[in-house]
Amino acid sequence: MINIIQDNNDKYNYESYHLKNKIKISFEVFPPKDFASEQQLFNSIKLLNQCHPNFYSVTNSIYSKNRDATFFIVEKIRYLTHKTVFAHFTTIGYDESDIKTIATNYWKNGIKHILALRGDLPVRYTKKIIYASNLIKLLKSINNFKILVAAYPELHPESSNLQEDLNNLKHKIDLGAEKAVTQFFFSVDKFLKFRDNCADMGLSVSLIPGILPIVNINQLKKFSDMTNVYIPQWIFDEFYKCEDNFDKCTALSVNIAVNLILSLYKEGIKNFHLYTLNQSYLSLKICNQLGLF
Repeated sequence: MINIIQDNNDKYNYESYHLKNKIKISFEVFPPKDFASEQQLFNSIKLLNQCHPNFYSVTNSIYSKNRDATFFIVEKIRYLTHKTVFAHFTTIGYDESDIKTIATNYWKNGIKHILALRGDLPVRYTKKIIYASNLIKLLKSINNFKILVAAYPELHPESSNLQEDLNNLKHKIDLGAEKAVTQFFFSVDKFLKFRDNCADMGLSVSLIPGILPIVNINQLKKFSDMTNVYIPQWIFDEFYKCEDNFDKCTALSVNIAVNLILSLYKEGIKNFHLYTLNQSYLSLKICNQLGLF
């Protein structure tokens, strides 16, 4: 359990660490829904860039009306930061011709880094399903994209067992994916067991832990129900104790994320991916506590 340090002025303190040049951080954002949110995101990106991120990633939508948003946000972040930006590429709603057209356009515009995903299946989906492995083949047939894929330390919701997940990951790596970003998790032991299982089957892949700062505990519960992610009961207990105290909830969220990163760093992990949910204040506090500014 994480202890929050409180002084007499009801302020919450954070123990500082010095991991600059020892670890690499990256950030995931999503395309905003309106102009005001867009400007807020770009202001946040400028602040996050002070943490010297290794790369950014930008999610995309399975809905056709939002498909161009990823391209625009990727281009804007590249312009603002001069950093590598991975465009999430989900196949749901596309056929092979669509994918080749989009991939060709990405490459021509200098977007050469892709996070290859199938995406969540809508209810009563009738089109042919193009899986992430198929997407990797299509991308590589266009040009030599640098490809990230997803990994699931605690079992993909549609998988029957962990071996199936491992086999799928191995297939994606064999096809040309270079690294894997994991689903978020809160159990260091489960991640390390997954890493060991990868090693045991000869799967040489760099696993980048996905770290989710807790913005809202009820939202987290919904995420957990959808993803099979284990959340220790003490996390719920601690957040419910301080749910009316924004400062204490913030401190708790930051310390949970920092503790995860420190524990994994001690196990030899050097790269971490923060799911920002477009809420930069938590990511900035986490990076500040880690000494990354």
